[in-house]
This record gives sequence, C-alpha cells and structure tokens, in this order.
Amino acid sequence: MGTSKRLDMVFHNGEPDGVRTCRKHMSVITCYVIPRAMVSKAKSLTGINNPGLYFLINEEEGKLAQVYIGQTRHGINRMGDHQTGKDFWSKAILFLADKDNFTLTVISGLESYAISKANESNRYQVVNKSIPKHTASEFDLPIIEEIYEEVEFIMATLGYKLYGTDSVDTSNIYMTNRRNIIGKGIFSGEKFELLPGSQIDMSKKSLFESYNVMRKTLLDEGSIIETGGKYILQKVLEFNSPSGASNFVLGGSTNGWKEWKNSNDRPLDDLRNN
Repeated sequence: MGTSKRLDMVFHNGEPDGVRTCRKHMSVITCYVIPRAMVSKAKSLTGINNPGLYFLINEEEGKLAQVYIGQTRHGINRMGDHQTGKDFWSKAILFLADKDNFTLTVISGLESYAISKANESNRYQVVNKSIPKHTASEFDLPIIEEIYEEVEFIMATLGYKLYGTDSVDTSNIYMTNRRNIIGKGIFSGEKFELLPGSQIDMSKKSLFESYNVMRKTLLDEGSIIETGGKYILQKVLEFNSPSGASNFVLGGSTNGWKEWKNSNDRPLDDLRNN
C-alpha cells in the first residue's frame, strides 16, 4: 500500500462543479479549478494572481479530450487572453504559488516539462503547437520534477490523468486473446484503460452502437490504424468497466471480468473476489 496523502478542498460557491481550491497538506502550491463562465468570480480569491502553471481543459462525454498547458506570471489574469483567443476550453486549472517558490526559471521549466509529459501520455490532444525551449539546470530539475509529481497527483484526483503508460508495471497488465485479437489494459479498481498497441476486431460489430461509432471516429482520425490486416489502437482509451473495454476490442457482448487475464492466466474476476 502506498503512502497516504491528504488534500484540503474548498468549494467556494457550495457546488461540486463550481469554483474550487485545493492544496496538498503542507504544500505551498494552491490548485484553483475554475469553470470558464466563472473566471470573473474567481478573481477575488487569495493568491489568484500568483505565478504558476495552468491547464485549459476540454471534456467530451465526461473525459479529457483536449488540453492546453501554459505558464502565467500573473495568475488568473492570463485567462483573459485565452477567453478571447481560444474557444475550445471549458475549464481552467491553475497551480500557483508566491514568487519565492515559483520563480520565472521554475515555471518556465515546469511548463516545458508538463507539455512534454502530456505529449508522451498519448491520452488526449495537446493543443500546444510546440514545446517551449528550456533547459533546466541540474539544480532546478529535481524541483521541477517534484512539483510536477504533485500537479500530476492533484490532476488525477480531479479526474484528469496526465501520466503515460510506459512506466506501468507489467504485472498489472491484463490481456485478452480471442480470435487472434490481442488486447491489453490496466484496471485501477474504478476504470479500465485500454492501452496503445491493442488490436481491435473491426470485423465484428459491438452490441453497443456507441462503441461502433467510437471505432469509426478513431479510425477516421488516425487513432486506430490498419496495418498487415490488423487494426491497432494508437492511444489510451478509458472505459467505465472491464466489459466495456472488451466489448470495444472484441465486438459482440463480453464479460470483461472473465475476458481480461493477467500473466498467470488469472481473470480479473479473481481480483474482484479476493
């Protein structure tokens, strides 16, 4: 079991999807979650004009679809430019601290590092056209990595996973291999993530039309590619259940709890019953 962590959160208008601030216990960094329509209402919050890192978020069907990452020297004031210059986003998430902790060198390095990590995650569209050129010194890099780890954790608690799948422990990967279709994924206990490289049986329709539509959309946009007669997934897809993932991969109607098996050939159902 990992080390316990504590987050303190304030819901400023008493609504779960309104303006929120949260902070990891003993941290100097405050996270501000601000719906686009409420930017003006958030301008009076303590520390809202501090420097830091921000994410502009677009969700589709409750999932992160697009993200823009930038640095701000004057907190929420940077959002004014994006309200007129960028239409895609519906929520801003800012990580701010005072100038003693977030120097220009640190936030510049953090911006570059965060954009690189977002591109590597292969989970969503990164709207940034390029990665700012910044070389962190051997003294600054550990600080940047430590801050980003905190940012990554808080974003995940908000429902936005930033990390990639390259560091996933192979013992946690579950696979299905039916009709010579090989799929692989990981299960967090709440969501099942289908991993890049999974094969999709496009010859067999899913019982659920929404999955057939999703397959076509992903094929059209290049997130599923055809090679050697196989259709290969190119990005991470998140499903609410193991069965949703196996239905998408194999078509028809499947029981993901029995379909997905670990390297010891034990199905997910064993995990559920332990």
